[in-house]
Amino acid sequence: MKSQIRRWMFPVFLCLAVGTMFGQQPGLPSPRPQLPDESAPDSKAPHQKKISTREVEEKLRKGFDPKNAAYAGSNIQAAVNDQSVTLTGTVTSEGQREMAVQLAKAYADNRQIVDHLVVQQ
Repeated sequence: MKSQIRRWMFPVFLCLAVGTMFGQQPGLPSPRPQLPDESAPDSKAPHQKKISTREVEEKLRKGFDPKNAAYAGSNIQAAVNDQSVTLTGTVTSEGQREMAVQLAKAYADNRQIVDHLVVQQ
């Protein structure tokens, strides 16, 4: 009787040992990668979505408004496409130019910033 028990216990023990070594253990990543659900809604966070050219243009137009005290006396235009934001026009100081470039970078969403601003003397 003991030999019969040993005969079936060894394969069961072996399966449990191998299963523990290669199976899913708590705290370890799943052995199979999880594929995204194609039917699920877009799960990208808002800051990861591509901002449209029109949205970037509108935000920069509002930001560069000469009525804004930071850009008083300036005349800044932003030409936006899918690859770049080109700043043209005039600013009253180097500081104003830097602020304009930083604002453009903030809204550019991976677009290259091209600075053609001229500092008025």
